[in-house]
Amino acid sequence: MGQTNRLISKVFSALLDAMLNFTSICVSFFIIMPLENLGAGVSVGSIGLAIIVAISVFTIVIYSFCDLYSTNIFVKLHIQLIRYGIANVVLLALAVSVLAIIDMPQGYYFIAIIAGAISTIAIFLKKIIATKAVHEIRKRSPKTKKVIIFGSGKSAQEYEKQVRENSHYGFNILGCITDEESPEFAEKLGNYCELDRLLKEYNPHELVIAVKHEDKDRIASIIDICDKNGVRTAIIPFTYDYFKSKCQVDMIGTMPVINTRTTPLDRISNALIKRIMDIVISLLLIILTSPIMLVAAIGVGLSSRGPIIFKQKRVGKNNEEFTMYKFRSMRVNEMSDSAWTTNEDPRKTRFGTFMRKTGIDELPQLFNVLFGTMSIVGPRPELPKFVEEYSKTIPLYKVKHQVKPGITGLAQIYGFRGDTSIERRIELDIKYIEEWSAFNDLKIILMTPFKMFNRNEKYVK
Repeated sequence: MGQTNRLISKVFSALLDAMLNFTSICVSFFIIMPLENLGAGVSVGSIGLAIIVAISVFTIVIYSFCDLYSTNIFVKLHIQLIRYGIANVVLLALAVSVLAIIDMPQGYYFIAIIAGAISTIAIFLKKIIATKAVHEIRKRSPKTKKVIIFGSGKSAQEYEKQVRENSHYGFNILGCITDEESPEFAEKLGNYCELDRLLKEYNPHELVIAVKHEDKDRIASIIDICDKNGVRTAIIPFTYDYFKSKCQVDMIGTMPVINTRTTPLDRISNALIKRIMDIVISLLLIILTSPIMLVAAIGVGLSSRGPIIFKQKRVGKNNEEFTMYKFRSMRVNEMSDSAWTTNEDPRKTRFGTFMRKTGIDELPQLFNVLFGTMSIVGPRPELPKFVEEYSKTIPLYKVKHQVKPGITGLAQIYGFRGDTSIERRIELDIKYIEEWSAFNDLKIILMTPFKMFNRNEKYVK
Protein backbone atom coordinates (compact mmCIF):
# COMPACT_ATOMS: atom_id res chain seq x y z
CA MET A 1 0.00 0.00 0.00
CA GLY A 2 1.47 3.34 -1.02
CA GLN A 3 1.96 6.27 1.33
CA THR A 4 -1.02 8.14 -0.17
CA ASN A 5 -3.30 5.11 0.16
CA ARG A 6 -2.24 4.66 3.79
CA LEU A 7 -3.05 8.29 4.57
CA ILE A 8 -6.46 8.04 2.87
CA SER A 9 -7.21 4.84 4.78
CA LYS A 10 -6.30 6.45 8.14
CA VAL A 11 -8.35 9.62 7.46
CA PHE A 12 -11.39 7.64 6.27
CA SER A 13 -11.24 5.32 9.30
CA ALA A 14 -10.92 8.29 11.69
CA LEU A 15 -13.86 10.13 10.11
CA LEU A 16 -15.99 6.97 10.25
CA ASP A 17 -15.15 6.50 13.95
CA ALA A 18 -16.04 10.13 14.67
CA MET A 19 -19.37 9.70 12.87
CA LEU A 20 -20.16 6.49 14.78
CA ASN A 21 -19.36 8.16 18.11
CA PHE A 22 -21.45 11.21 17.20
CA THR A 23 -24.39 8.99 16.24
CA SER A 24 -24.03 6.92 19.41
CA ILE A 25 -24.22 10.02 21.64
CA CYS A 26 -27.23 11.38 19.74
CA VAL A 27 -29.06 8.03 19.99
CA SER A 28 -28.33 7.96 23.75
CA PHE A 29 -29.89 11.40 24.17
CA PHE A 30 -33.05 10.29 22.35
CA ILE A 31 -33.22 7.19 24.59
CA ILE A 32 -32.89 9.09 27.89
CA MET A 33 -34.74 12.35 27.21
CA PRO A 34 -38.28 10.85 26.98
CA LEU A 35 -37.84 9.04 30.33
CA GLU A 36 -39.66 10.88 33.10
CA ASN A 37 -37.05 10.43 35.83
CA LEU A 38 -33.73 10.19 33.99
CA GLY A 39 -34.65 12.77 31.35
CA ALA A 40 -35.11 15.59 33.86
CA GLY A 41 -32.69 18.42 33.11
CA VAL A 42 -31.35 16.75 29.96
CA SER A 43 -31.50 18.79 26.77
CA VAL A 44 -29.65 19.32 23.50
CA GLY A 45 -29.15 22.90 22.39
CA SER A 46 -26.58 24.55 20.20
CA ILE A 47 -24.03 24.36 23.03
CA GLY A 48 -24.84 20.71 23.68
CA LEU A 49 -24.46 19.91 19.99
CA ALA A 50 -21.07 21.63 19.93
CA ILE A 51 -19.99 19.56 22.96
CA ILE A 52 -21.08 16.33 21.22
CA VAL A 53 -19.04 17.25 18.14
CA ALA A 54 -16.04 18.12 20.34
CA ILE A 55 -16.28 14.76 22.16
CA SER A 56 -16.52 12.90 18.84
CA VAL A 57 -13.39 14.63 17.58
CA PHE A 58 -11.57 14.09 20.90
CA THR A 59 -12.16 10.34 20.60
CA ILE A 60 -10.06 10.37 17.43
CA VAL A 61 -7.17 11.85 19.43
CA ILE A 62 -7.45 9.04 22.00
CA TYR A 63 -7.74 6.40 19.27
CA SER A 64 -4.64 7.78 17.54
CA PHE A 65 -2.76 7.74 20.85
CA CYS A 66 -3.70 4.04 21.24
CA ASP A 67 -2.27 3.37 17.74
CA LEU A 68 -5.66 2.31 16.35
CA TYR A 69 -5.05 3.70 12.87
CA SER A 70 -1.91 1.71 12.14
CA THR A 71 -1.84 0.19 8.65
CA ASN A 72 0.39 -2.66 9.83
CA ILE A 73 -1.21 -5.72 8.20
CA PHE A 74 0.42 -8.10 10.69
CA VAL A 75 -1.54 -6.85 13.73
CA LYS A 76 -4.14 -9.46 14.70
CA LEU A 77 -7.81 -8.46 14.63
CA HIS A 78 -8.44 -9.41 18.26
CA ILE A 79 -5.52 -7.18 19.35
CA GLN A 80 -7.08 -4.23 17.52
CA LEU A 81 -10.48 -4.90 19.12
CA ILE A 82 -8.91 -5.03 22.59
CA ARG A 83 -7.23 -1.67 21.94
CA TYR A 84 -10.55 -0.15 20.88
CA GLY A 85 -12.21 -1.57 24.00
CA ILE A 86 -9.53 -0.14 26.30
CA ALA A 87 -9.70 3.25 24.55
CA ASN A 88 -13.49 3.39 25.00
CA VAL A 89 -13.21 2.48 28.70
CA VAL A 90 -10.73 5.34 29.14
CA LEU A 91 -13.06 7.72 27.30
CA LEU A 92 -16.03 6.65 29.43
CA ALA A 93 -14.03 7.13 32.64
CA LEU A 94 -13.00 10.62 31.50
CA ALA A 95 -16.57 11.53 30.52
CA VAL A 96 -18.01 10.37 33.86
CA SER A 97 -15.27 12.24 35.75
CA VAL A 98 -16.00 15.48 33.88
CA LEU A 99 -19.75 15.09 34.48
CA ALA A 100 -19.10 14.61 38.19
CA ILE A 101 -16.82 17.66 38.39
CA ILE A 102 -19.36 20.01 36.74
CA ASP A 103 -22.22 18.35 38.70
CA MET A 104 -24.48 17.46 35.76
CA PRO A 105 -27.93 15.81 36.21
CA GLN A 106 -28.13 12.02 36.63
CA GLY A 107 -29.41 11.47 33.11
CA TYR A 108 -26.11 12.54 31.57
CA TYR A 109 -24.30 9.69 33.31
CA PHE A 110 -26.65 7.16 31.70
CA ILE A 111 -26.21 8.91 28.35
CA ALA A 112 -22.42 8.48 28.66
CA ILE A 113 -22.74 4.78 29.57
CA ILE A 114 -25.25 4.00 26.80
CA ALA A 115 -23.23 5.97 24.25
CA GLY A 116 -20.08 4.09 25.26
CA ALA A 117 -21.81 0.72 24.82
CA ILE A 118 -23.37 1.62 21.46
CA SER A 119 -20.13 3.15 20.20
CA THR A 120 -18.07 0.10 21.22
CA ILE A 121 -20.46 -2.33 19.51
CA ALA A 122 -20.65 -0.17 16.36
CA ILE A 123 -16.88 0.28 16.10
CA PHE A 124 -16.27 -3.44 16.74
CA LEU A 125 -18.65 -4.32 13.90
CA LYS A 126 -17.05 -1.73 11.64
CA LYS A 127 -13.56 -3.03 12.38
CA ILE A 128 -14.52 -6.69 11.88
CA ILE A 129 -16.32 -5.99 8.59
CA ALA A 130 -13.54 -3.71 7.30
CA THR A 131 -10.79 -6.19 8.23
CA LYS A 132 -12.59 -9.13 6.61
CA ALA A 133 -13.24 -7.05 3.49
CA VAL A 134 -9.59 -5.95 3.21
CA HIS A 135 -8.45 -9.56 3.68
CA GLU A 136 -10.69 -10.71 0.83
CA ILE A 137 -9.53 -7.88 -1.42
CA ARG A 138 -5.88 -8.77 -0.77
CA LYS A 139 -6.56 -12.43 -1.51
CA ARG A 140 -8.30 -11.72 -4.81
CA SER A 141 -6.53 -8.60 -6.04
CA PRO A 142 -4.05 -9.05 -8.92
CA LYS A 143 -2.05 -6.12 -7.49
CA THR A 144 -0.48 -8.20 -4.75
CA LYS A 145 3.02 -7.70 -3.38
CA LYS A 146 5.42 -9.67 -5.59
CA VAL A 147 8.14 -11.36 -3.55
CA ILE A 148 11.19 -13.43 -4.45
CA ILE A 149 12.96 -15.51 -1.82
CA PHE A 150 16.76 -15.61 -1.93
CA GLY A 151 17.71 -18.95 -0.41
CA SER A 152 16.16 -22.38 0.06
CA GLY A 153 17.02 -23.42 3.61
CA LYS A 154 14.85 -23.85 6.69
CA SER A 155 14.09 -20.12 7.10
CA ALA A 156 13.11 -19.76 3.42
CA GLN A 157 10.76 -22.74 3.65
CA GLU A 158 9.19 -21.48 6.88
CA TYR A 159 8.65 -18.01 5.35
CA GLU A 160 6.90 -19.52 2.32
CA LYS A 161 4.70 -21.62 4.62
CA GLN A 162 3.66 -18.60 6.74
CA VAL A 163 2.82 -16.53 3.64
CA ARG A 164 0.82 -19.41 2.16
CA GLU A 165 -1.16 -19.90 5.39
CA ASN A 166 -1.86 -16.15 5.70
CA SER A 167 -3.06 -15.30 2.21
CA HIS A 168 -4.71 -12.11 3.50
CA TYR A 169 -1.25 -10.53 3.73
CA GLY A 170 -1.50 -10.12 -0.04
CA PHE A 171 1.95 -11.54 -0.81
CA ASN A 172 2.61 -13.37 -4.09
CA ILE A 173 5.77 -15.46 -3.95
CA LEU A 174 7.12 -15.66 -7.50
CA GLY A 175 9.72 -18.28 -6.59
CA CYS A 176 13.14 -18.63 -5.07
CA ILE A 177 16.74 -18.05 -6.11
CA THR A 178 19.02 -20.90 -5.07
CA ASP A 179 21.88 -23.08 -6.21
CA GLU A 180 19.91 -26.12 -5.08
CA GLU A 181 18.69 -28.20 -8.01
CA SER A 182 14.96 -28.65 -7.27
CA PRO A 183 13.58 -27.00 -4.10
CA GLU A 184 10.22 -28.50 -3.12
CA PHE A 185 8.64 -25.45 -1.44
CA ALA A 186 8.79 -22.95 -4.35
CA GLU A 187 9.63 -22.70 -8.04
CA LYS A 188 13.30 -22.16 -8.76
CA LEU A 189 13.85 -18.97 -10.79
CA GLY A 190 17.62 -19.21 -11.12
CA ASN A 191 20.97 -19.53 -9.36
CA TYR A 192 22.58 -17.07 -6.94
CA CYS A 193 24.87 -15.64 -9.62
CA GLU A 194 21.84 -14.67 -11.76
CA LEU A 195 20.33 -12.30 -9.17
CA ASP A 196 20.77 -9.09 -11.20
CA ARG A 197 19.17 -10.59 -14.34
CA LEU A 198 16.30 -12.15 -12.37
CA LEU A 199 15.44 -8.86 -10.65
CA LYS A 200 15.21 -7.14 -14.03
CA GLU A 201 13.17 -9.97 -15.50
CA TYR A 202 10.62 -10.42 -12.72
CA ASN A 203 10.65 -6.88 -11.24
CA PRO A 204 9.57 -7.93 -7.70
CA HIS A 205 8.48 -5.47 -5.03
CA GLU A 206 10.69 -7.15 -2.44
CA LEU A 207 13.50 -9.69 -2.14
CA VAL A 208 13.45 -11.69 1.09
CA ILE A 209 16.98 -12.77 2.04
CA ALA A 210 16.77 -16.13 3.79
CA VAL A 211 20.30 -17.47 3.48
CA LYS A 212 22.03 -19.99 5.74
CA HIS A 213 24.74 -18.97 8.17
CA GLU A 214 27.50 -20.19 5.85
CA ASP A 215 26.19 -17.84 3.12
CA LYS A 216 26.12 -14.71 5.30
CA ASP A 217 28.99 -13.11 3.36
CA ARG A 218 26.69 -12.83 0.33
CA ILE A 219 24.28 -10.44 2.09
CA ALA A 220 26.18 -7.20 1.42
CA SER A 221 26.43 -7.86 -2.35
CA ILE A 222 22.76 -8.98 -2.48
CA ILE A 223 21.61 -5.69 -0.95
CA ASP A 224 23.84 -3.68 -3.30
CA ILE A 225 22.32 -5.42 -6.35
CA CYS A 226 18.78 -4.88 -5.03
CA ASP A 227 19.46 -1.19 -4.35
CA LYS A 228 20.72 -0.72 -7.93
CA ASN A 229 17.50 -2.29 -9.23
CA GLY A 230 15.24 -0.31 -6.86
CA VAL A 231 14.03 -3.48 -5.11
CA ARG A 232 13.33 -3.46 -1.38
CA THR A 233 15.08 -6.08 0.75
CA ALA A 234 14.00 -7.85 3.91
CA ILE A 235 16.30 -10.13 5.92
CA ILE A 236 15.26 -13.19 7.90
CA PRO A 237 18.03 -13.69 10.51
CA PHE A 238 19.53 -17.18 10.30
CA THR A 239 19.12 -17.17 14.11
CA TYR A 240 15.35 -16.64 13.77
CA ASP A 241 14.50 -19.88 15.56
CA TYR A 242 15.94 -18.36 18.75
CA PHE A 243 13.15 -15.78 18.70
CA LYS A 244 10.45 -17.62 20.64
CA SER A 245 8.06 -14.66 20.82
CA LYS A 246 7.51 -11.30 19.17
CA CYS A 247 10.94 -9.70 18.88
CA GLN A 248 11.64 -5.99 19.10
CA VAL A 249 14.31 -3.99 17.32
CA ASP A 250 15.86 -1.12 19.31
CA MET A 251 18.32 1.40 17.94
CA ILE A 252 21.37 1.90 20.18
CA GLY A 253 22.80 4.94 18.40
CA THR A 254 23.04 3.71 14.81
CA MET A 255 23.22 0.03 15.75
CA PRO A 256 20.04 -2.13 15.59
CA VAL A 257 19.69 -4.52 18.52
CA ILE A 258 17.13 -7.34 18.38
CA ASN A 259 15.47 -8.34 21.64
CA THR A 260 14.80 -12.03 21.19
CA ARG A 261 11.94 -12.25 23.67
CA THR A 262 9.57 -9.37 24.34
CA THR A 263 6.11 -9.63 25.88
CA PRO A 264 3.03 -7.38 25.89
CA LEU A 265 3.70 -6.59 29.57
CA ASP A 266 7.01 -4.96 28.62
CA ARG A 267 4.90 -2.00 27.50
CA ILE A 268 4.36 0.47 30.36
CA SER A 269 0.70 1.00 29.38
CA ASN A 270 -0.06 -2.74 29.60
CA ALA A 271 1.84 -3.14 32.89
CA LEU A 272 -0.11 -0.18 34.33
CA ILE A 273 -3.45 -1.65 33.22
CA LYS A 274 -2.57 -5.00 34.83
CA ARG A 275 -1.49 -3.35 38.09
CA ILE A 276 -4.69 -1.27 38.30
CA MET A 277 -6.73 -4.43 37.68
CA ASP A 278 -4.80 -6.24 40.42
CA ILE A 279 -5.39 -3.50 42.99
CA VAL A 280 -9.10 -3.09 42.22
CA ILE A 281 -9.87 -6.84 42.03
CA SER A 282 -7.81 -7.78 45.11
CA LEU A 283 -9.45 -5.06 47.24
CA LEU A 284 -12.89 -6.10 46.06
CA LEU A 285 -12.23 -9.80 46.72
CA ILE A 286 -10.70 -9.10 50.16
CA ILE A 287 -13.89 -7.28 51.16
CA LEU A 288 -16.21 -9.93 49.70
CA THR A 289 -14.32 -12.93 51.10
CA SER A 290 -13.51 -11.50 54.55
CA PRO A 291 -16.29 -13.58 56.24
CA ILE A 292 -14.93 -16.74 54.54
CA MET A 293 -11.39 -15.90 55.64
CA LEU A 294 -12.59 -15.39 59.23
CA VAL A 295 -14.26 -18.83 59.26
CA ALA A 296 -11.18 -20.37 57.63
CA ALA A 297 -8.90 -18.85 60.27
CA ILE A 298 -11.04 -20.34 63.05
CA GLY A 299 -11.13 -23.72 61.26
CA VAL A 300 -7.34 -23.80 60.87
CA GLY A 301 -6.87 -22.96 64.54
CA LEU A 302 -9.18 -25.79 65.63
CA SER A 303 -7.85 -28.40 63.16
CA SER A 304 -4.29 -28.60 64.51
CA ARG A 305 -1.69 -26.70 66.49
CA GLY A 306 0.33 -24.09 64.72
CA PRO A 307 0.07 -20.65 63.05
CA ILE A 308 -3.09 -19.67 61.14
CA ILE A 309 -1.15 -18.20 58.22
CA PHE A 310 1.49 -20.33 56.52
CA LYS A 311 4.39 -18.25 55.18
CA GLN A 312 6.70 -19.66 52.56
CA LYS A 313 9.51 -18.32 50.40
CA ARG A 314 8.72 -18.49 46.69
CA VAL A 315 10.48 -17.20 43.57
CA GLY A 316 8.76 -14.34 41.76
CA LYS A 317 9.45 -11.80 39.04
CA ASN A 318 13.10 -11.35 38.00
CA ASN A 319 14.02 -14.48 40.07
CA GLU A 320 13.55 -12.52 43.31
CA GLU A 321 12.29 -14.35 46.38
CA PHE A 322 9.21 -13.16 48.27
CA THR A 323 7.03 -14.40 51.14
CA MET A 324 3.77 -16.00 49.99
CA TYR A 325 0.80 -16.25 52.35
CA LYS A 326 -1.67 -19.14 52.61
CA PHE A 327 -3.98 -20.58 55.23
CA ARG A 328 -2.12 -23.48 56.81
CA SER A 329 -3.56 -26.71 55.43
CA MET A 330 -1.04 -29.14 56.93
CA ARG A 331 0.25 -30.10 60.33
CA VAL A 332 3.45 -28.30 61.25
CA ASN A 333 6.32 -30.32 59.73
CA GLU A 334 10.00 -30.02 58.87
CA MET A 335 9.48 -30.60 55.11
CA SER A 336 7.26 -27.55 54.44
CA ASP A 337 10.02 -25.78 52.51
CA SER A 338 11.57 -28.79 50.79
CA ALA A 339 8.80 -31.19 49.72
CA TRP A 340 6.07 -30.81 47.11
CA THR A 341 2.49 -31.49 48.21
CA THR A 342 1.08 -34.70 46.71
CA ASN A 343 -2.51 -35.73 46.01
CA GLU A 344 -2.84 -37.89 49.14
CA ASP A 345 -0.26 -36.15 51.34
CA PRO A 346 -0.46 -37.51 54.92
CA ARG A 347 0.65 -34.11 56.27
CA LYS A 348 -2.71 -32.50 55.32
CA THR A 349 -5.46 -32.01 57.88
CA ARG A 350 -9.05 -32.83 56.92
CA PHE A 351 -10.00 -29.16 57.12
CA GLY A 352 -6.87 -28.34 55.16
CA THR A 353 -7.90 -30.77 52.41
CA PHE A 354 -11.31 -29.08 52.25
CA MET A 355 -9.66 -25.67 51.90
CA ARG A 356 -7.34 -26.93 49.18
CA LYS A 357 -10.21 -28.51 47.23
CA THR A 358 -12.14 -25.22 47.27
CA GLY A 359 -9.18 -22.85 46.92
CA ILE A 360 -9.92 -21.15 50.26
CA ASP A 361 -6.34 -21.79 51.42
CA GLU A 362 -5.08 -19.32 48.79
CA LEU A 363 -7.27 -16.36 49.78
CA PRO A 364 -4.48 -14.69 51.85
CA GLN A 365 -2.55 -14.36 48.59
CA LEU A 366 -4.91 -11.50 47.78
CA PHE A 367 -2.74 -9.47 50.18
CA ASN A 368 0.34 -10.52 48.18
CA VAL A 369 -1.42 -9.08 45.13
CA LEU A 370 -2.35 -5.87 46.95
CA PHE A 371 1.26 -5.44 48.16
CA GLY A 372 2.59 -5.98 44.62
CA THR A 373 4.57 -9.22 44.99
CA MET A 374 1.97 -11.25 43.07
CA SER A 375 -0.75 -10.73 40.47
CA ILE A 376 -4.28 -12.11 40.27
CA VAL A 377 -3.34 -13.94 37.05
CA GLY A 378 0.09 -15.31 36.23
CA PRO A 379 2.33 -18.37 36.48
CA ARG A 380 2.26 -20.11 39.85
CA PRO A 381 5.39 -19.42 41.95
CA GLU A 382 7.58 -22.32 43.03
CA LEU A 383 9.90 -22.98 45.97
CA PRO A 384 13.53 -21.87 45.39
CA LYS A 385 14.62 -25.53 45.64
CA PHE A 386 12.35 -26.57 42.76
CA VAL A 387 13.23 -23.54 40.65
CA GLU A 388 16.91 -24.50 40.83
CA GLU A 389 16.08 -28.13 40.02
CA TYR A 390 13.63 -27.54 37.16
CA SER A 391 15.73 -24.84 35.48
CA LYS A 392 18.42 -27.48 34.88
CA THR A 393 16.09 -29.99 33.20
CA ILE A 394 13.21 -28.02 31.63
CA PRO A 395 14.00 -25.69 28.69
CA LEU A 396 12.77 -22.09 29.08
CA TYR A 397 11.67 -22.75 32.68
CA LYS A 398 12.82 -19.38 33.97
CA VAL A 399 10.96 -17.46 31.26
CA LYS A 400 7.96 -17.55 33.63
CA HIS A 401 9.88 -15.25 35.98
CA GLN A 402 9.69 -12.37 33.50
CA VAL A 403 6.27 -11.50 34.98
CA LYS A 404 4.77 -11.53 38.47
CA PRO A 405 3.44 -14.89 39.66
CA GLY A 406 -0.32 -15.25 40.04
CA ILE A 407 -2.99 -16.79 42.23
CA THR A 408 -4.56 -18.33 39.15
CA GLY A 409 -3.39 -18.72 35.57
CA LEU A 410 -3.80 -20.38 32.21
CA ALA A 411 -2.14 -23.60 33.42
CA GLN A 412 -4.40 -23.73 36.47
CA ILE A 413 -7.68 -23.45 34.56
CA TYR A 414 -6.47 -26.29 32.33
CA GLY A 415 -6.04 -28.41 35.45
CA PHE A 416 -2.22 -28.30 35.67
CA ARG A 417 -1.64 -27.46 39.30
CA GLY A 418 -0.22 -29.34 42.27
CA ASP A 419 1.00 -32.86 41.48
CA THR A 420 0.72 -32.59 37.65
CA SER A 421 3.01 -32.32 34.60
CA ILE A 422 5.45 -29.47 35.20
CA GLU A 423 6.48 -29.48 31.51
CA ARG A 424 2.94 -28.85 30.29
CA ARG A 425 2.47 -26.22 32.98
CA ILE A 426 5.51 -24.29 31.76
CA GLU A 427 4.26 -24.47 28.14
CA LEU A 428 0.96 -22.88 29.19
CA ASP A 429 2.70 -20.29 31.40
CA ILE A 430 4.87 -19.15 28.47
CA LYS A 431 1.83 -19.09 26.17
CA TYR A 432 0.05 -16.84 28.70
CA ILE A 433 3.05 -14.48 28.95
CA GLU A 434 3.52 -14.16 25.18
CA GLU A 435 -0.21 -13.65 24.46
CA TRP A 436 -1.10 -11.48 27.47
CA SER A 437 -4.06 -9.13 27.21
CA ALA A 438 -6.47 -7.61 29.74
CA PHE A 439 -9.24 -9.58 28.04
CA ASN A 440 -7.37 -12.87 28.58
CA ASP A 441 -6.85 -11.99 32.25
CA LEU A 442 -10.58 -11.34 32.73
CA LYS A 443 -11.41 -14.60 30.93
CA ILE A 444 -9.10 -16.59 33.20
CA ILE A 445 -10.51 -14.89 36.33
CA LEU A 446 -14.09 -15.70 35.28
CA MET A 447 -13.17 -19.34 34.53
CA THR A 448 -11.32 -19.88 37.82
CA PRO A 449 -14.40 -20.40 40.09
CA PHE A 450 -15.58 -23.22 37.79
CA LYS A 451 -12.21 -24.96 38.12
CA MET A 452 -11.42 -24.50 41.80
CA PHE A 453 -13.87 -27.22 42.91
CA ASN A 454 -12.31 -29.78 40.58
CA ARG A 455 -8.86 -29.83 42.14
CA ASN A 456 -7.41 -33.32 42.46
CA GLU A 457 -7.19 -33.29 46.27
CA LYS A 458 -8.19 -36.40 48.19
CA TYR A 459 -9.00 -36.71 51.87
CA VAL A 460 -6.48 -38.65 53.93
CA LYS A 461 -7.09 -40.73 57.02
